[in-house]
Amino acid sequence: MTVREIRKNPFTREWIIFSEIRQERPDREKAHCPLCTGSEEVPTFTRPLRISNKYPSLLKENGLKHHKLGNFFEKINGYGYCELVVYTDEHNAKFSEMSSETLMKIFETWMNATKQLSSDQSIKYILPFENYGEDVGATLLHPHGQIYAFPFLPNRIRQEVNSILEYKEEKKQCMVCDYIVSEKEKDERIVYQDESIVALIPYFASHAYDIHIYPSRHISFLHQCTRSEMISIINILQSSIKALNAIFEKEVSYSLSLHQGPVNEEGTTAFHLYFKIHTPQRSTISKKLLGAVETGSATYINGTLPETAAAKMRAQIM
Repeated sequence: MTVREIRKNPFTREWIIFSEIRQERPDREKAHCPLCTGSEEVPTFTRPLRISNKYPSLLKENGLKHHKLGNFFEKINGYGYCELVVYTDEHNAKFSEMSSETLMKIFETWMNATKQLSSDQSIKYILPFENYGEDVGATLLHPHGQIYAFPFLPNRIRQEVNSILEYKEEKKQCMVCDYIVSEKEKDERIVYQDESIVALIPYFASHAYDIHIYPSRHISFLHQCTRSEMISIINILQSSIKALNAIFEKEVSYSLSLHQGPVNEEGTTAFHLYFKIHTPQRSTISKKLLGAVETGSATYINGTLPETAAAKMRAQIM
């Protein structure tokens, strides 16, 4: 029987997902694409399509169940949702080259999924994302993304939410809104900005090229964006990926994620939406690998100042 459960680390209070079915994922098959139209998973295609992950880390089954066996052994069953979003029926298409209308439909799919999955009161956080390239673990070439719906707040998100709520309690302001103003005043790490959005590499970036894209006004969920704001976000997402490819003189692997407010949890409206693009590439020939300092202490060592990386990005985008 395949084990799928979520265990709590009592020392860090973070949740770790265990899913043995993930070991059964096959390697890429060049002769067969399970996401092309006409396959068992995608019999027909008219617009971005949500399908169940065939090898899910989380699965909606039998409701959420909590178990605590003493002080150190706490777990919940592997409850949640893992979906794939098939972007297009064009096998060789790329997110960075798709039309704005196609990407708008992908955004609509993410918005609909967020609204639907958040109606499950056991779900606390919904993460739409895309992994592109072998260096970030992508196993399928066909353009697609994923959506995870967690029955807990992931530790990094929990820390962000707590900081935002504490700041709001003290300052009566949105922490992210104030941070954006401060970054604009410094104007050292801004990659791009217009009246709707600002893209930057944060002062505290843990990797050389961690690009954050924020709506300028306070928005917690994608469906709250106007069409013009979405168009600005789409343009800078595509421009950022192309800029990274130019900087490193190759097509880089990247992870793209949409960070929205938690659901059915404190901090829903206090959270300020942002997109994040991350690549492990640190030079034209080398990638950032996590060593003992990172894995042993969760303390990152970044070999490139955000100001340096932002300047290189600006040179490609402007």
